[in-house]
Amino acid sequence: MKYLITGATGFIGKQMAKFLHHQGKDVICLTRGNKPVDDIPIIEGDILKPETLIRACKGIDVVCHFAGALGRGLSDEMIHAVNVDGVQNMILAAKENRVGYFLHISAGGVTGLLGSTPADENTECHPYTIYEKTKYEGECLALSLSAKTGLPLGVARPTFTYGPEDPHKLLLFKIIKKKLFFYIGDGNSTNHPVYIDDLIDGISLMIEKRPLREVYILGGNRPVSKKEWANTIANVLDVSPPFIKIPANISWIVAEAMEALGRYMGINVPLTRSRVLAMSKYWGMDINKARKDLGFYPKIDLFEGVKRTVAWYQENGWL
Repeated sequence: MKYLITGATGFIGKQMAKFLHHQGKDVICLTRGNKPVDDIPIIEGDILKPETLIRACKGIDVVCHFAGALGRGLSDEMIHAVNVDGVQNMILAAKENRVGYFLHISAGGVTGLLGSTPADENTECHPYTIYEKTKYEGECLALSLSAKTGLPLGVARPTFTYGPEDPHKLLLFKIIKKKLFFYIGDGNSTNHPVYIDDLIDGISLMIEKRPLREVYILGGNRPVSKKEWANTIANVLDVSPPFIKIPANISWIVAEAMEALGRYMGINVPLTRSRVLAMSKYWGMDINKARKDLGFYPKIDLFEGVKRTVAWYQENGWL
């Protein structure tokens, strides 16, 4: 089989491409400007330029669509274009080329704010940020187009992914090492970390079993509190655990002011309302559907995952 990976210059997409490549699979990565992905073959294309995707999907058996837009400096319009229009472009190109299976990578955060009860695939979604809203719109569009065109398709919702080579969580490790981390709220709200190797296993199971128009949350074995997450990192780094707690309502006011200042000055600010929500609210997920249907059983516990991540950061001069 031949696999096409989009978003292969991002953290998760690159790890998936490397995993398949190291297994001896026939993998090609869709990149803009011929940007390399290690020693894996690439094909130039842009998910916002449909004419480039027809060529890229030719002869492909499985498309793994990881590409997405998230980050500072991107307009809402660009985020929507990538996370929604790009999904449609990829699916139509895959259908035209009679691709055997299309795996769309959504996000656990599409559920929006949660209570203390972990969310599952039946939880009604109320996404809050522009990223969450567009990822949910893209997910719904993918399922709708699959039903309309007959393209076999499944949707994966990764939870809070971390591991070696991840640049996105590096700041968290750095500020805990420097003893600058503080809790927003009491630290008891949950997150749901998943180590990258476990996530890749879950995605591989979906490719193998090819569920049709099903959504699966792929996360670690259990949600953990922000306090347990931060304390584990501090323990592995051999520094004292964080203890400062700032009330969420005060943090919200400060974040609003910072965002207004950032817009006025055209700069990025360290505290935003989305970060306040991420730090103070519950984001626990339930992976029982993936366990039951796919046989997905994460193997790496929190301590081991953090230990491996810290070791890689240190060996490569990141931390």
